[in-house]
Amino acid sequence: MADNEKPPAEPTEQAEQAEQQPDDSGKASPAPSQCQVQATLQATDHLVGRIDRLISTAAGEERAFAAISYFSHALHHFLGSAPGIAIQTRLGLLARLRNHSEKALTTAPTTPSTQSSPSRLLALSSLFSETRYTLRLFGLVPLWTWGSQTLKSPPSDRLIYSLTLLQIIANVLYQALENIGYLASKNIVSKRFVDRWGGIDKFYLWSTRAWFGHIVLQFVVLWRQHVLRKAKAALMSQEKKEEVLAGEVRAWKKSLVNNLFWAPLALHWSFEKGIGIPGSVTGAGGFMAGAWGFWDLWASTLS
Repeated sequence: MADNEKPPAEPTEQAEQAEQQPDDSGKASPAPSQCQVQATLQATDHLVGRIDRLISTAAGEERAFAAISYFSHALHHFLGSAPGIAIQTRLGLLARLRNHSEKALTTAPTTPSTQSSPSRLLALSSLFSETRYTLRLFGLVPLWTWGSQTLKSPPSDRLIYSLTLLQIIANVLYQALENIGYLASKNIVSKRFVDRWGGIDKFYLWSTRAWFGHIVLQFVVLWRQHVLRKAKAALMSQEKKEEVLAGEVRAWKKSLVNNLFWAPLALHWSFEKGIGIPGSVTGAGGFMAGAWGFWDLWASTLS
């Protein structure tokens, strides 16, 4: 036998080696239910992480609260409308048919009650709306920063610079009047002082008018930005234009959509009796106004 040849293992050695090797045949694969639970937990963890990233900023928190407030308000009115009742009735009938219940099959579908859930939806909308009022008590702080940055680094275009200053003034008036009215409604600011100027509703009314002024000014800003962008694009090649201006155009369109939805609502709320917009559509309008911005913030939580 050559020196480099290894003699065959003895039977006892082979048996010991076989005992030491792990036996995978006895291990059972995870049950489908366990895999489903694990997948559900992972999906839940991913979703909660995205929600946490969304509400970790003041802008994200405000967007989330606004979306819940306006959506629940819109859903309340939809469930009480004829199409909403028809959909609920049809879904109820389908549920009965799926259960294969004799009693359900012989019972005529009834109109679903819309009293309990919609009232809860309105309560939810009111809760988040009031929470937003509370958070906006600090709204004058970022407005100060906006004004300070504008004065230190003014826009190159004189018209946009002037419009921005007017928007800052309009927003300061809006926020200050809203804060006074809200604090007076909570008996923090003297109601005698507020009543001397027309009462709490007057403060809210003029606050909304100042906000509407900001919206009107924003339309002028958007027009001016469009003019300046066209002039800039004329000096660029097509490839450079698409690369440089794509983000600007998207942000411009998003601001325009936001303004188009808010303008009629702000105008409606600027008059004591409104301009005829039904209260049932104000929630939907408010939700649509911020939907694009909310979607962008939600998409950013993936990164």
